Amino acid sequence: MSLLNRKIGTILLLSLFVTSSFMAVSPISETLEPEYLAQSEDFGSSLAESEGNLSIPYVDNHYGSADGIIDPREYVFSYTDPVTKVTAHLEHNGTVMFIGLESLTPGWIGFAWQNYTDGFSSAGLNNSDVIVGYVPGVTHSPDYWRVLPTDAVTVHYILSLRDGSEIQESDFPDIASTEPVQDLPALQMYKDAIIGMRIGEVRHFIIPAEEAYTQPTHELYGKDLIYEIKLTRIFREGVDRVINPADQSDIVYSDEYGTSTFQHLPDLNQSRILQADGSDNGTYTQLEYAIFLNSTDVNDISLFNSTDIQFPFVFMFGINEELNGLPVQHTYWTEPAMVNLVPNAPPTMIVESPEQDEVIEWVAILKLNATDDFVQTAVYKIDDDDNWGNLTYNFQSQLWEANVDMSIYDEGPHTITFNASDPSGVFALTTVDIEVNPPYVPLLGMRVDVVRSFVTSENFGSRIVDRYTVVNNGSGLINSIDIFLPGRFSGNFLSMDAVETDGNEVRVTRMDDSTGMLHWKLYFHEPVGFQESYSFETTTYMTSLFWLTNPQEWEYRLEFLKYPLLSYVIRSAEFALSFEQGGSLIPNEEIPDSEENNIIPFTEIEFSVLLRLFSNNVVGDRKTSVVVDAWGWLSYKETISLDNTGAGALSNVIFTIPAYATGITIYDEVGVLAMSQRTLGAGEFNETTGVLINLIADRFSLGLESLFKYTFQVEYVVQASSHQEAVANGNKLTLPMAVLADVFIREHIIDVVMPVSVSLIEASDDYRSIYGIFDTTLRYISYNTTRRNPVSIEVVYQVTMGAAARPAIFALMVGFIGLIYVTRRKVEFPEELTGPKDDEQFDDPQLRQVGAPSDLLSEFANLYSRKTALSMDLEKLEAARRRGKVKKREFMIRERDLKQQIEEIDSTLPSLRDDMISYGPKYRDLVAQLELQDERIEGAKAGLRQLLLRKKKQRISRAAFEKSRQDYLKTIQKATTATDRILLSIQEEAGEL
Repeated sequence: MSLLNRKIGTILLLSLFVTSSFMAVSPISETLEPEYLAQSEDFGSSLAESEGNLSIPYVDNHYGSADGIIDPREYVFSYTDPVTKVTAHLEHNGTVMFIGLESLTPGWIGFAWQNYTDGFSSAGLNNSDVIVGYVPGVTHSPDYWRVLPTDAVTVHYILSLRDGSEIQESDFPDIASTEPVQDLPALQMYKDAIIGMRIGEVRHFIIPAEEAYTQPTHELYGKDLIYEIKLTRIFREGVDRVINPADQSDIVYSDEYGTSTFQHLPDLNQSRILQADGSDNGTYTQLEYAIFLNSTDVNDISLFNSTDIQFPFVFMFGINEELNGLPVQHTYWTEPAMVNLVPNAPPTMIVESPEQDEVIEWVAILKLNATDDFVQTAVYKIDDDDNWGNLTYNFQSQLWEANVDMSIYDEGPHTITFNASDPSGVFALTTVDIEVNPPYVPLLGMRVDVVRSFVTSENFGSRIVDRYTVVNNGSGLINSIDIFLPGRFSGNFLSMDAVETDGNEVRVTRMDDSTGMLHWKLYFHEPVGFQESYSFETTTYMTSLFWLTNPQEWEYRLEFLKYPLLSYVIRSAEFALSFEQGGSLIPNEEIPDSEENNIIPFTEIEFSVLLRLFSNNVVGDRKTSVVVDAWGWLSYKETISLDNTGAGALSNVIFTIPAYATGITIYDEVGVLAMSQRTLGAGEFNETTGVLINLIADRFSLGLESLFKYTFQVEYVVQASSHQEAVANGNKLTLPMAVLADVFIREHIIDVVMPVSVSLIEASDDYRSIYGIFDTTLRYISYNTTRRNPVSIEVVYQVTMGAAARPAIFALMVGFIGLIYVTRRKVEFPEELTGPKDDEQFDDPQLRQVGAPSDLLSEFANLYSRKTALSMDLEKLEAARRRGKVKKREFMIRERDLKQQIEEIDSTLPSLRDDMISYGPKYRDLVAQLELQDERIEGAKAGLRQLLLRKKKQRISRAAFEKSRQDYLKTIQKATTATDRILLSIQEEAGEL
């Protein structure tokens, strides 16, 4: 029996030996515990399924910590071992390697590596560096929250720019937020980065400039936004969670060295592991480490950054919570993962501009293509200069750019050196050789900065304010500066003036145009010396730079230059567009505001935008007739036509008449503009007179509305002696010209009438002579004028003998006509002079009334005019009541008063009418004409009421409505004019006029 037992024992020992030997050379995954094999879980990282070579990427910073929970975006590289199914997440920063391990096991997980000159195939773990750890017990519930789009959260963020500067640190959303993440008023990439986070997780992401703030006016426009965010709270269905699940993490770990195929012992020095933690949710175990790549421990194997060196790595795990247990599975000893740690390479640089040996005239345009995972800064220098200049990253071209003023350097060869670096400070250098050869020698030392503000104003006007700062870095004094404007804008230019910052006027001189350019020279009040700066401001007035493109939406197209044209390099330039009255860019139109550095001389940088303007854009045509008489007076007659092409209604316009004017009359085809006439105050004779043409009070209750036209006349007399001077060959007269506010005058015709009593000696050029019977007219025609560029006309004349002979000639003519009249009428003289005739030939004269009495005519005309005026006042009152401008009580009182006055006139007029008719058919016709015009007016008003009713019920198109409305208004206007003329004729006959 004992022999049998010994044989059975021998057989068992032999079986155990064979089994152990087989396990040492076979993958355990095929033989033991299949229920513990790790299953891959997608955490959002990219998985590298390679079974051979692994390249661990370099990162400038590791975001997160070894807190025991592997987050979806924590690592940039992931690898799943094909044998053990252990997933490893790895990255390094050149000093520390960050490793996250996860496996479907409740026990320990380990990894080991050999020196790059050794392997595992001969002795397993012997002489390898081993790190092993486990999580004691179950530390985490598997249901800790990750953010859903419908959750409310609190996020702490740090916002940095590409150059590494931190510009903001705060909480958004804050601790009180209950708004779902998907509804936050934030950039979409910011919201997307929050979704999927758990409390305590840290994420780092970059929002490219093209996906960040795309409005040019935003302070962060064109900036890459670098965010580091940490989730601190989740609010879901009324429940707040603020506890970090990683606070429950725990780990038992050890840095060890292999002593045999499966055995390993702990290092005496455990300092290589910088951080470690782990979590176990009952199914998965996750371990995280931060380990130094280098170590001074004799049993440790250092890891080197190199693309040429590969270290063999194996992964393993067990089912027990122990550090030195037998692995359930491990990577094949003969097929380890070959790992190399990718070093941090310097950026790759390609100089796009300038080209090698390029000839530069004024400005070197630098464009550098620097590629890396992330280039933080790029700089340049010229020759051996110790000062590096910054290149700016252009998110649109994805190049690093700068404009460098080469006019400050000597002519000849120069070398530009470029330097680009990443966040860790690794940099690369490259150089380009150029030659500086300017076309002409500029004013040495001139450094110019300019800020341009472009303001649109009413009546198609534009005001361009340029603020210059001139710095003298040369040896000579700077006394002036030249400013240019392309000749194609000559028809738009009105005027330019300049002042210093302290208010002193800068002299602006228009030079001769050259090479298609308008040219001005500005002379400084004081010369600018070495290292001194001088600031001044120019204001340029332009017209018609924008034009209507969409009448329905009042959209205009504006085109002009962003920056002034100078013969010097502009060191820095800024441009901003603004609106004086009710204007804006159309929706989604790109704002043209911009900044530029080192602009080449005479460089035209244009902008073109669509505007929406609701200001008054009134244009006009004007005809002025000036009679120069021999008695020292200038008789003016102005005919002004206004055309409202803008969206706003014109309520009034100021017409400024020259000084020494009198006898001012304002009227139109209907009659005198009474309210405007009343604005003529008792001003000084030697001062200009501002006449307020009140369109609302005189003619249009709503003002001159859009697309309406209106014509009026102004007559006045100006004393000539105040505007002329004696010269050798006569009197030199500078014709004073009235100003029509800021209205843009498309065409201005000026007729200077020279009667026979004056003789023209010379006159300003560009006129056409028109010869009459008794006078000669000089006709000038000017286009596109405003008050800022008025017409200027000078004439030199002499008084002739005709001035003295004229009264005698007219007296003889009147006497001769009177003689003919008396002869033909054979008028008999009174009896007192000749005595009575024979009785049979003489009848006693009886006094006869020729025509109606003047009192009757006067009373009838005045009452009829008063009735018309009261009716118009009543209509205006009713219109004001409908618009809510008059209170009900005031309306009732005024209405009752007006109607009472109209009734009193109606009770008196019939008797006066009958008396008028009794004096003959002439007066009967006049009364009939008045009644006919009244019927036309009433008929047109009734038609207007019906038309408005049809429009309200939408039974007529807009175009048809407007045409019919204009027809009715013209009928009323013509009838009113005819009525006024009839009443004027009656008043004239009554002797009132």
